[in-house]
Amino acid sequence: MIKEVEPPPISFKLTLLRWLTMVASLALAASHPATALDAVSMQLKWKHQFQFAGYYQALEQGFYRDAGLDVTIREGGPDIDVSEAVARGKADFGVCSAGILRDWGAGRRLVVLAAIFQRSAAVILVARRADISSVADLRGRTLMDTPGSDEIAAMLKREGIDYQSMLRVPHEGNPRDLLAGRADAMVAYSTNEPFVLERLGAAYRTFAPAASGIDFYGDNLCASEAEVKARPDRVASFRAASVKGWAYALAHKEATVDLILRKYSAKKSREALLFEAEQTATLVGRDIDRIGEQDPARWRGIAAVYRQLGLLTDDTLPAALIWDGNDDSLQRWLISLVLVPVGLAIAALVAYRNRRSLRVAIARLGALPPFATMGRPRLSLIMSLLFIGLSIPVLIFIMIYNYNKNSAGIVSILNDAVAQTSQAGVERTQDLIENTESPLRFLAEVAASDPGYFRIEQSRDLMYRALTSAAHIDAAYVSFEDGYHRVVTRIDEDRRRADPRIPAIANWHSSYVDAITNSLLRVRHRTFFDIWPNQVGKYDVATEIDIRTLPGYQSAKTTRTLAVTEPSINPDTGFPIISLRIPIFRGVEFIGCASANITMDVLSRFLDRHRASAGSTTFVADRNNGKIIAFPDKQKGVRIENGVLKIATLADIDDPVVREAHREHARTGADRFVFRSPINGEDLIAAFANFPGGFGQAWQVITLTPIDDFVGTLKRTNRLMMVVIIALTTVELFFIYFASSRLSRPVENVSRQLQSIESLNFDTPARPPSNIHEIAKLESAASLLRTSLKSFSSFVPLDVVRQLIKSGIPLTLGVEPRFLTVFFSDLENFSTHSETLAPDDLLIQISTYLEEVSSAIAEEGGTVDKFIGDGVMAFWNAPAERSDHVLRACTAALRAARRMERVNDVWEAEGRPRIHLRIGLNCAKVLVGNVGSSNRLSYTALGDGVNVAARLEGINKLFGTTICISDSVYDQTKNEILARPIKRVQVKGRKTKFMIYELLALRMSDDPELRIRHRDEQLSAMTQQASQEFEAGDLPAAEHAYRDLLKEFPEDSLARFMVAECTGKQGSGLAKVPPA
Repeated sequence: MIKEVEPPPISFKLTLLRWLTMVASLALAASHPATALDAVSMQLKWKHQFQFAGYYQALEQGFYRDAGLDVTIREGGPDIDVSEAVARGKADFGVCSAGILRDWGAGRRLVVLAAIFQRSAAVILVARRADISSVADLRGRTLMDTPGSDEIAAMLKREGIDYQSMLRVPHEGNPRDLLAGRADAMVAYSTNEPFVLERLGAAYRTFAPAASGIDFYGDNLCASEAEVKARPDRVASFRAASVKGWAYALAHKEATVDLILRKYSAKKSREALLFEAEQTATLVGRDIDRIGEQDPARWRGIAAVYRQLGLLTDDTLPAALIWDGNDDSLQRWLISLVLVPVGLAIAALVAYRNRRSLRVAIARLGALPPFATMGRPRLSLIMSLLFIGLSIPVLIFIMIYNYNKNSAGIVSILNDAVAQTSQAGVERTQDLIENTESPLRFLAEVAASDPGYFRIEQSRDLMYRALTSAAHIDAAYVSFEDGYHRVVTRIDEDRRRADPRIPAIANWHSSYVDAITNSLLRVRHRTFFDIWPNQVGKYDVATEIDIRTLPGYQSAKTTRTLAVTEPSINPDTGFPIISLRIPIFRGVEFIGCASANITMDVLSRFLDRHRASAGSTTFVADRNNGKIIAFPDKQKGVRIENGVLKIATLADIDDPVVREAHREHARTGADRFVFRSPINGEDLIAAFANFPGGFGQAWQVITLTPIDDFVGTLKRTNRLMMVVIIALTTVELFFIYFASSRLSRPVENVSRQLQSIESLNFDTPARPPSNIHEIAKLESAASLLRTSLKSFSSFVPLDVVRQLIKSGIPLTLGVEPRFLTVFFSDLENFSTHSETLAPDDLLIQISTYLEEVSSAIAEEGGTVDKFIGDGVMAFWNAPAERSDHVLRACTAALRAARRMERVNDVWEAEGRPRIHLRIGLNCAKVLVGNVGSSNRLSYTALGDGVNVAARLEGINKLFGTTICISDSVYDQTKNEILARPIKRVQVKGRKTKFMIYELLALRMSDDPELRIRHRDEQLSAMTQQASQEFEAGDLPAAEHAYRDLLKEFPEDSLARFMVAECTGKQGSGLAKVPPA
């Protein structure tokens, strides 16, 4: 009958697991928005361009979709009023300017969600002319402007200029109008119009409000107050996704530009959009973690400016102007912050409730081979390591902390030095240009007032003064539209080598080229001077030169301002020069250019002298084509290609460090980074600093500085300190280990004594007591424990005590169910032997028998439970668990039986009687543990499985067998043992019959005590065949088989019994075996 099993109670751990699952589900639900997409619109303030790149990428990369939003981006334009559209609900979100403060006064209650542009992009551009060099010079000038330039108005007012009263010119967004002179200045965006001017090569000046202290925010993400109050979750999600989009756009500028060209607008070129991207990154800020930040103090400053302009009557900020950020994302974070401690508390509670399992797990981990073989460290080692753990990390921490702090300070100094060097390079280059521009403008003004002056020889004195006004000017010349050209130059060794007609003592040169006429022949008239104006030679030479075709001439004509050319090779000197050209206008008519050639030797020498460090290199290059403008080693600034002298570039310069910096800059797009030198592997900091807008050329100052120039000494000092610390620590550790060994030796002696006691080895030699009081008391206690346990072991079986000590089972009342293999043995006819033998002989034989059986059990890890007269009870798999306990029990039974056979042979030779051993084995789940009373305990096994083993031992007598095993033992070990079936039996206490077997040997063993003996396999096979016939009920066939077995093994008692069983001479009652 099958009993109905009650469901087990829900455990504490399972309950906690369910609670944790529920808490995690709630956390996930609280931290993730709904999946349904909410349709919203975004209104831009102008046409599609990089100015709105973050919103494009938020849409493209799915950031809006992940936030549960379906966003439509609407293009802006001159007729779109974003504030009006957002305030009236025509758009949910928009890009607004700082003028949002004025919108509040007009009843448009708009909220700034994020200040995307930390600076306003609005600037004033002027052509580079001497008469407009500051904002104050704009007084009385004409201005190309569009409505709404509040920050421009504030800048002008600060300089005393009434913005409203300035003469206005319609603004068509074309910088060429500025160059053409339609206005003196134009309001522009720093991200757009300067690109056109730089592409034209036009020099210009920029006046930014921030430089005048007008610190306005630029583009702001805004929404209506009604939207923020009605849908705070949606507003927060849109803002977060937009900021994320901006971070992505700025990190992937080229990909974003491609996206704009592909999906939004192709009106701008890719180069223009990339220029805009770089400028936009400056306005947004380089720190992507701070995108969108806004400061109430800055808004109050902006409001104060508006009040000063008379645009606001009160500079108090509206309470709802700045988004406070109290959105559901904050709520989700708060929920997470609450749930995390709760989860940790629950986990700690679970760990506390299961601390015993944790200890068991740690114990099992320690029993694993990798850990078990390691053993436990010695006390002396622990004391040494304790010192190391307490002192060395502190020293290392102090050293590392000092190194990091010092490194941070030195790196800060390095950055400052690099910045100063870069700035010095920019300023020095600008000085070269400005120092050249001034005399050129004077020449241009003279030519404009009297064009014929430069066609007479007296003009060369004026040009000589212009040439000698700066050491870096190599040539000064005035060229006219009719082809007439006059020049004054220096003469050096390079020029003398190039033209042998130049007198050896000449230092100066002046020449002029005739105007272009119908004559096919034009002549260059050259005059040479040693000391100006002392002539030392002259000659005329035919020429076809046309200055109008040289670089920069047409640019100056078109842009009507200073033109700076790209570097080119001076054919006379073989080194780079650049040309500056100032256009000459007589009224509105362009009549020519005043020009100068600048050698970069002066700048190269300056860069060589002014280094950020001894190993630093600073040079100037064109950021568009990579051409070297100035390099400390001027020989590296040029290269020969196919016999032609050319200017080197960053990609092909004969300097592997520079080439590597260029490659890394192109790869990362960063303006400051650390890279490794391909020459010696040292780390260098590369800094790329662009020349300011308006210079006329896209140049940059590049500084490469070895970090070790600044931190090298610190590194060397730290390495030396580390060596000294290691050396001192090594010496100190030697003395500490020596002292700790002397101190710990008595404790280790006590530990060894206790280990011997644990193994029940009581032969440990005594040692002199320690002089330390506490250790002496510990030694005394260990000695007392050894004596007590030795006495206790005299009354309790030593094996049981050893197993109990090693297993760690406490000596308290209690049992547990466990699957054991139980062993019973006794001697056949022991009572008869005890009556016939003398007591001394009986003691010898019984002691020998018990010794042999006990040793066989112990060798196979069994536990001897008790001796019952001549009987022995033992079991396996308790107290220590063994996975192969059934096979071990079979092995012990075979050893005991075969050892007793040898002992009997000896006894027989001595004239003593033989004693036949009988063994019974059974494996089953029984109760095992400490039983008895509180005063007397016995570690034993109880249960039906134990009784069956005892019955099997007794049943040997009936069948004449030695080792009788149950079917459960046979099933567990049939592949390893050789056994033969006996018969199905029913023992006392059992209602069903089961098959029993006689154990003969182990199959795969070579041990003489275990291996298969001669004819064992034949005996097993023949018995197996006969048993099958008997169990099948074919008694005649079974009888015949058993008789055949008797013919082969006449002494086989089992075969004789089974023959009788088959013929019916044995009563049927024998099938139920009486108790042994």
